[in-house]
Amino acid sequence: MKAISYSYTEVRGGEILALDNISMKFNSKNLSMVIGPAGSGKSTLLRITGLLESPSSGSVIFANEDLTNPTQAERLNIIRHEMGFVPPYPSLLPYLTILENVMLPMIKKNKIMAIDMLKDMGLENMGSYPNQISVEDQQKASIARALINNPELILVDEPTSSLPQSGSNNIMKLLKKLKNDHTVLTFTDDMKLIKYSDAVFKLNKGVLE
Repeated sequence: MKAISYSYTEVRGGEILALDNISMKFNSKNLSMVIGPAGSGKSTLLRITGLLESPSSGSVIFANEDLTNPTQAERLNIIRHEMGFVPPYPSLLPYLTILENVMLPMIKKNKIMAIDMLKDMGLENMGSYPNQISVEDQQKASIARALINNPELILVDEPTSSLPQSGSNNIMKLLKKLKNDHTVLTFTDDMKLIKYSDAVFKLNKGVLE
């Protein structure tokens, strides 16, 4: 992304500059990290990177294609086929099993592939419901769901916020392993996670430090 700025009008009419002239390049097959405290602009940058928002100015480039202001069809096609999103909390549907949750976004349903992916992550209890497994395993299932269509880019929002230290380490080791086949971009305020990244971008009040 090149020279990205984003501003919005608050309720009282004032103009808020959330991002100010941000330029970043996320290398393919790397684990890159955008880090900063609450209010730094991480969430805004995440939405722009995931094509959920368009910047006020600047350019969003994905796979050498300018997607700064995509059509709705282009946006949905890229999000569905080329991106996977892991939210800060697993947010699995409680009335579906782990396997059913992972298969839900599949473009071409392939139960064997979903089972193999979960086994690779060490999840054997895939017939269980989310409330029957640990939060760490729920997070692994959430990552599997994001991977199920083999996207180029994985966007991960606060991957360890709901986990104890041991679980955090396991999830970050998993994400680091995934960079062999995907580009992984993590957004977090946890400085301890820097050691897992190939590149770190520090945001503070909308400015890249």
